[in-house]
Amino acid sequence: MADIILTFSGTTTAQYRVAGLPAVARALHAVARIEGFNGTCRCIALADPDWTPDERTRAECARLAPHVAVTFDGSAAAAVGGDVIDGETLVMALAEGVADRAAFAQARSHAARGQAATLRDLRRAGRRIVAATGKAGDGIVSRYLNRPMSQAITNFLLRMPGLSPNHATLGTAFLALCMFAALVGGGEAGAIAGAVLFQAASVFDGVDGEMARATFRTSRQGATLDSMVDAMTNLAFLIGLIVAARGAGDVEGAVAGGMTLIALALGLALMGGRARANGEPIHFDVVKKALRHDGKSSLVVEAAIRLTMRDFLALAGAVMVLAGFMHALLIGAAVVALVWLVVTLAVLVAGVRGARPRPSRSAA
Repeated sequence: MADIILTFSGTTTAQYRVAGLPAVARALHAVARIEGFNGTCRCIALADPDWTPDERTRAECARLAPHVAVTFDGSAAAAVGGDVIDGETLVMALAEGVADRAAFAQARSHAARGQAATLRDLRRAGRRIVAATGKAGDGIVSRYLNRPMSQAITNFLLRMPGLSPNHATLGTAFLALCMFAALVGGGEAGAIAGAVLFQAASVFDGVDGEMARATFRTSRQGATLDSMVDAMTNLAFLIGLIVAARGAGDVEGAVAGGMTLIALALGLALMGGRARANGEPIHFDVVKKALRHDGKSSLVVEAAIRLTMRDFLALAGAVMVLAGFMHALLIGAAVVALVWLVVTLAVLVAGVRGARPRPSRSAA
């Protein structure tokens, strides 16, 4: 098979960070996905014959296309005998959701016509890539409020070399710590600051996953770390509310908060243990997956799922604290948490029973 030769109009576009990755690395990743393209792929920056990729670009190319032998050659003569593909066009087509081989066809056609892309085109491609990082299972608040804000943050952070999804996860943890400190600091100002920071953490929580999906860095370890930080943020918010309520003399609210804390901690521990036992990354979607076991759910069940998802509860909790209804929030949270724990236990028990092998019946 002839070599696949990726051409770029210049060093600037070849190394331009499209949603956190150099354009040439994204193009090579597409080459690596096409079966049979495991020969030598030469990347040519025709506008700059002396192009030598920087270390970060080389490292990303090696990570995203480990089985493709890559040589970087700025000589136009190197294009003789190869299948010439316009790298910028390939990246833009993939960002628009075009299938791999169809994207190659477009890029081949553009290379033949000599059409050059601009940095504005690549910036637009980067925004499309980040916009596609949302999840089909996003809740109402996440889809229409949190996700647009988190993707704007992701677009900004992906311009900074060296930042990884784990850094974003640590950012969420930092917001959670600030939230907890504000809540336990006492007073109305602390409660308001804590509520705002809780919602901010809920928004920022989407950034790590968006960065991971945009840069092909998703992993079991990252998913587990994200889930653990999510759980600790929720528990820290609840503990902060309990301390704040106790400090304000609301004993009944503090007791209700304690009941909620016990129910949540028990349920989360059981679900995390179930995920580990099944060899899955730690997550807390057991109930949601069980209620949608066949991919369908009634309107009532779907509404219940949506209204008990973290994005909705985080916003509702923050709004109630800001409105001065902390006592009502703690009482309501206790009721919801106890019902949730009962449903969780029922789902887990049903799952264990369903996983047991049934004894075979001997012939009569």
